[in-house]
Amino acid sequence: MSRILDDFAYGNLSTTPPFNRNSELYRAMVKANDIAEKLLAKLNSEEKAMLEKLIEADFEIVALTAIENRVHGYKLGVMMTAETFITGQE
Repeated sequence: MSRILDDFAYGNLSTTPPFNRNSELYRAMVKANDIAEKLLAKLNSEEKAMLEKLIEADFEIVALTAIENRVHGYKLGVMMTAETFITGQE
């Protein structure tokens, strides 16, 4: 057991799945990038700066949400495991 915890602590284990270029996520990212490029081409420098700030703020929201979801999922998994041991059910 400690081997898994050691690997996780030293960054040898990742909770991030491998990136799949055939996934819906990839297609959505390509679509968002295409739209952003078209929009940026139509904006002046002040508008571009505002859009970039909006994109950065959105990225921060997404990153923080991902962290919260990961922590919540881990806690939920631990509670499920504990319940299995406490109740003795499989």
